[in-house]
Amino acid sequence: MHALTTLAPAALLLLAVGCETATDTGPELQPGPLMAGFSQTRIPAPVGIGTAGYGPSGVDSESPYSEIYPATTTIHGHPSMKVTVISRGEGFEQIYISWDAVGVFQQLRIALVDELEERLGRPMDDVVVWGATHTHAGPGRVVDAGGPFDLIADKFFPAFYDRMMDTLADQVEAAYADLQPARLGHAIAYAPEGHNDRRCEDGGEDYTNSAIPVIAVERSGQVQGLIMAYAIHGTVLNADALTLSGDVAGAIEDAVEDGFDHPVQVSMFDSWGADMSPASPDLEISEGAELPDGYDRLEQVGMEVSARVHEALGEVEYLDEPTLRSQTYRVPIDREHIGYDDDTFDYDYGGVYCGMSGDHDCDAATIEETLDDICVPFNEDFPAPNQTLFTVGQVGELYFTTFTGEPGTELAEKVMDGMVAHEGVTDTMFLGYTQDYLGYSILEDDWWQGGYEASGALWGPRQGEYLSNLAILAFDNFMSGSAFLIEPGPVQPFDTTDAEPVVITTAVEPGVVLQQVESSYTSTDIVQFTVAGEDPWLGAPTAFLETANGAAIERPGGSPADSNSYLFWVQLAVDPSWENDDSTTERSFAWTFSMPVAHHYPISDLGLGGDYRLRVEIPRADGTIDEIVSDGFSVD
Repeated sequence: MHALTTLAPAALLLLAVGCETATDTGPELQPGPLMAGFSQTRIPAPVGIGTAGYGPSGVDSESPYSEIYPATTTIHGHPSMKVTVISRGEGFEQIYISWDAVGVFQQLRIALVDELEERLGRPMDDVVVWGATHTHAGPGRVVDAGGPFDLIADKFFPAFYDRMMDTLADQVEAAYADLQPARLGHAIAYAPEGHNDRRCEDGGEDYTNSAIPVIAVERSGQVQGLIMAYAIHGTVLNADALTLSGDVAGAIEDAVEDGFDHPVQVSMFDSWGADMSPASPDLEISEGAELPDGYDRLEQVGMEVSARVHEALGEVEYLDEPTLRSQTYRVPIDREHIGYDDDTFDYDYGGVYCGMSGDHDCDAATIEETLDDICVPFNEDFPAPNQTLFTVGQVGELYFTTFTGEPGTELAEKVMDGMVAHEGVTDTMFLGYTQDYLGYSILEDDWWQGGYEASGALWGPRQGEYLSNLAILAFDNFMSGSAFLIEPGPVQPFDTTDAEPVVITTAVEPGVVLQQVESSYTSTDIVQFTVAGEDPWLGAPTAFLETANGAAIERPGGSPADSNSYLFWVQLAVDPSWENDDSTTERSFAWTFSMPVAHHYPISDLGLGGDYRLRVEIPRADGTIDEIVSDGFSVD
């Protein structure tokens, strides 16, 4: 039997005892003028890699870059990593990183912190805020934890992990190199029509918290960057789509960017997305092509959220000398620290998928007494993480906390209530899926109702209560200038010293046009162009829409109209296929670019009409770029 009580075990009380040591930057460090820098790039994931989050499926799709999960074949909105650096000098700086992936694991973060400290020559643990958009169409294979984690993120791929971490560290350096004088401010937008309550912990009501805190960064007199957080589970595209994508968060970013008349880097963090599904906003439909399943919905949500964000931006008051401070706190988590008795959640190394096949009972008074008896246990060789971390801080007049993994709405509201209890704290930003990943965290009475979200907590029914209490405690200590008395040291990064280099397959006739465009199209047509490229490990080719005389076509916000955006989808066909012949050293890699002339819900309304062409850049094995230009085509 269990007791529905919120415990304060001795270990938690010890954590609360503080000493006056937090955020000590030294008397010689003083804040300087505000600077901001931006950088972004594609996540260097090869088409064919497995994704993360859905779990293995029965789809027959293989490649050298997937293991347990089926191989991806398609790109729609290429997954990206975006970096924003806000700095008033050493000791007064923050690095915000958002990336299109299922989550961030603390081993990845500490590897990045270590690399940045070596490159930049100063402590970075309190500075790095790294969050995921929680797309399940992002690449996996970057977690070396084994056991149940292979079901979450596919088996570890050391060479890909090294490439990913090097690319991200390079982007942080690029953002520092881009530092320019800046001002910043914040606003709170609300987008209730962009998401739905997918869990009935409130007795069946469609309860949502639709707040979107937005940090606006201005340089040269205009907005050049936004950092925003919205609660929306990043899963419009299903597992069978075999697609790499930024999914709904990427569509929101594109739509917000296209609401400006100049280039702006928009970085979205997910917040309390555990119980918030993407909605299907009721928007006016335009004449356009029929798209693959889910693509219209991505654009509907993007347009709806973008409209609400742009409404709120008029409220921003910019600061020349904003306060920038943050602190990272590490905390233990296991049965002992959570405070379980002998009869509750009896898994020494953690457990997951508790009653996963069962339905969620929407009657808040219903308790599944034996739910914690039917979990998949972690074991001594592959235990669940026994520690995690929070980073809390202040940026201007906005206060923030990070939270590991996937929190529910009511849990997040509990944490934010604890934050605003402090004098002077009014507006808060809750960054879920950030700094670490411990699965789902919901309040205890909700956990005992079962269902998918309850099954995803790695430390059982009281994980959410325990972590929410510690998040509030971390913020309390931050505000008082205290540090935890008992705090574990950082985990060790994953070891890739034995990583084997990737041997790519020789491509047959790269640069050859395999399917030419048609001569003319109407608004309901889809332009298609197929070229022979290289092994996907070298990166997907990129298509650019141009006028017939070679002038670039831009999205409304000034970004290129290219196949990294949601204007295209890209498909790879391999001949002979990986499934039929895994030993040949030569293959044809056919890359097909599909571009609808018009969309039903155009987040990037190009208003096409006239004569155009496609230009494709193909990365080659020798490091050069081939360019192929299609025939001209007209749009009526």
